[in-house]
Amino acid sequence: MLPVSLRLVGALVVAGIFLPNQVSAAPAQKSVHPKKHAAKAKKHRTRYVRPAPMVAPVAYKPMAAPVTPAPTGWLITLNAKGSVSPDYLGSSRYGAIAFPTLSFRRPGTPVIWSSPDDSLDYAVYETQRFSFGPVLAYRGGRYTDNGGGDLVGIHKSKWTLEPGIFADFWVLPEVIRLHAELRRGFRDEDGFTGMLGADYVAKWNQFTLGVGPRAKFGNDHFLNQQFGITVADSIANPRFKPYKASSGLYAVGAYGSLTYQQSEAWAYTLHGGYDRLTEDAASSPIVRSTGSRNQFSVGAVASYTFQWNGF
Repeated sequence: MLPVSLRLVGALVVAGIFLPNQVSAAPAQKSVHPKKHAAKAKKHRTRYVRPAPMVAPVAYKPMAAPVTPAPTGWLITLNAKGSVSPDYLGSSRYGAIAFPTLSFRRPGTPVIWSSPDDSLDYAVYETQRFSFGPVLAYRGGRYTDNGGGDLVGIHKSKWTLEPGIFADFWVLPEVIRLHAELRRGFRDEDGFTGMLGADYVAKWNQFTLGVGPRAKFGNDHFLNQQFGITVADSIANPRFKPYKASSGLYAVGAYGSLTYQQSEAWAYTLHGGYDRLTEDAASSPIVRSTGSRNQFSVGAVASYTFQWNGF
């Protein structure tokens, strides 16, 4: 039979509490019952938690910036215009006229300055510096009663519409503009006429000032219709001798305007100009006998702008 000490060591080894290589290093331990130790070891057994399954990372794309919708509708400007000017080219008498006009542009489109003496136009091509397109002007007529009876027997120059083309070139954007028009009346006798101009534009606060020189020209048909005297005219009114005008420059002068922008909707403009008749126009008997070489004009404009999105 084994000694008691060896039997105790064997029991401890079976229980897993004592190993043989610990005999010399460890002091003798208190005897523990194998069943009680097994229960305690079971009680302190480490539990393993199954790791969560790996999830593949999701690639996130940065959100695109919100797209601003394009402006819709139109900005429509209604203009009420009134002016005082000579009754006809070369007249010393003055008359008043009032009429409405309309213009339109897309929301967000910058407003490009124009002079009140520009004809009604529409830009088919437009950049910051250059634009061109069709143009339309109205010209009042000269009738027998315009001269206070002095023009009895002289041919009439009927009112007319003058379609044509225009071009603008900004030497300095929003500061110095060159403007040109070439037009022809729709009647056979009207002929070609046009205008060359330059404008200096200055803005401060709610005010805009524009001023510059003007030069006006016409061909033979135009100048003879406005300033010529036919043989039949001279026979009907012997006060006027036959006179024939040639094509070329007929007036030089200047024009200016001042606009007050009260709000985004309302604006008010005062404008005026002066023309001095030259060359054959100045020598015409119609001008020398009953008219004047000095031609003045003044006017005012009230403008209202609103947005229209259609029906």
